[in-house]
Amino acid sequence: MPILSLDYPMVLGFITGLIVALVAIPPIVRVSIAKKLVAVPNGRTSHNGHIPALGGVAIFASVILGTNLFITNDNSTEFRYIIAGLVIVFFIGLKDDLVNLGWAKKLGAEIIAALLVVVLADVRIATFHGMIGIDTLSYGVSVAFSLFVFIALINCFNLLDGIDGLAGGMGIFISLIFGIWLNWLGYDNFAVLSFSLAGALACFYAFNVFGQKNKLFMGDSGSLLLGFLFSVLSIKILCCEVSPGDPHYMKAFPSVVMGVMILPIMDTLRVFTLRILSGKSPFHADRTHLHHILLELGFNHFQASTSLILVNALLFGVTVLLRNMNAFLVAVILFALALTASMIPHYLLQGKIRKKETKILQHTYRA
Repeated sequence: MPILSLDYPMVLGFITGLIVALVAIPPIVRVSIAKKLVAVPNGRTSHNGHIPALGGVAIFASVILGTNLFITNDNSTEFRYIIAGLVIVFFIGLKDDLVNLGWAKKLGAEIIAALLVVVLADVRIATFHGMIGIDTLSYGVSVAFSLFVFIALINCFNLLDGIDGLAGGMGIFISLIFGIWLNWLGYDNFAVLSFSLAGALACFYAFNVFGQKNKLFMGDSGSLLLGFLFSVLSIKILCCEVSPGDPHYMKAFPSVVMGVMILPIMDTLRVFTLRILSGKSPFHADRTHLHHILLELGFNHFQASTSLILVNALLFGVTVLLRNMNAFLVAVILFALALTASMIPHYLLQGKIRKKETKILQHTYRA
């Protein structure tokens, strides 16, 4: 399907998101510095200096304007509740950036925002598309599972925002894939939403990675917003029923959707598992994420974030190639590859540590 034949609202959404963020970010940085609303380095963070962490404000404004200017009224009821949920998630993230909220308050706000979309907008996972032999879900199971997906993805992307370029770059890739896919499926308004987000993130990425005077971070207001919107977009794609004769039909449909975001999902599962096995809370802050490990291996922020985005894109490409295989088998292959990819840096770091310890012991012995 030729994109340019019907995509001008999406293009305009992208451009609007880009321009709004471009206009908004410099004053946000100035106000943040003047009011000392900055991220201060500590033992766990990976940055130097006091950097403004309110990039989510620019992303939020860009998405709201880019979407509302170029969508039609066809999904007005859905979008009313989606925007309401987005506002809740954004402001709870903003408050956390300013006063450091506890996890219980954040979780409560995430649940309320998700319920607005799942129950009132009725954007929910109603079918597994035959995966593991399950087709249509009962309403209660559908609501519960959709709520779980929302909370899981919101926190995946909240944890992803750890180094320059990672959340922004990964977000650009995911939002563009979802935008193109939604357009193909005929969900033009959701495609506009996705492209508006991509435009905002493209501008944010430039300031976050290459900015000097106006460098800033996304903050929880941005990362929670990303997780919420990617939950909405991925679930909306899963709402689509595509028959085998349709050119967009994929037998492994649910697995391909997971493949778009597989590395953030796998990294969160890996880190949570390691924390639980070591007797810690899964929400215990540490430096065991893939981006932290790559930094320990000697990568800089740009190299680490780019590497992870490329690996995620490669894994998604594998699912596309396997799209007409059994969905469960594709999911098993996908998670096996993602786990392997996420464990390789861990073992490389362990080898580096052992090598360093050996050198210290040899030096001590000679002394």
